[in-house]
Amino acid sequence: MTRNDTLHIVYPRQWHLLPMVLGFFFMLILVPGLRHHWARLPDNAGAWLPFALMLGILLAVVGTLYRNLLFRDTLTIVRGEGTPGQRLTCFAGEIVSVRRLPTPEPSSPAGKWTALGLGQGLIEIRTADACFRFGVGLDDYALDATTERIAAFCGLQWR
Repeated sequence: MTRNDTLHIVYPRQWHLLPMVLGFFFMLILVPGLRHHWARLPDNAGAWLPFALMLGILLAVVGTLYRNLLFRDTLTIVRGEGTPGQRLTCFAGEIVSVRRLPTPEPSSPAGKWTALGLGQGLIEIRTADACFRFGVGLDDYALDATTERIAAFCGLQWR
């Protein structure tokens, strides 16, 4: 397989200030509380529930920070057939349509998830079997250019 037979796109990291600030403050509150409850666990059997809840919240905060600071959405499309053992997103021949979804309003549920850095991408790739969403972290201009690039690679008409 040549380089022209594979389209590999790595989207930029999303930098949302709100989840980073909230995550920092939650960690400032939770870490000392976890240390305090950890010291009381052997003496008090009822301290397990608050400890488990705080640990769950801390894991959710760490997941949100990972999604905002380190996560990069990637897309790989291959023309023709893949090699055995190759991990693929999809084949170009199986893609039926590519479209750019509208940007959600900030007051909508999807807009609120996006503000927290947990939203889905706005590029929808539909195959006969499934529908994939990509493009987390792209702005409006990059979304249009990327959608056009994917459609051109797959031989689809866009717009």
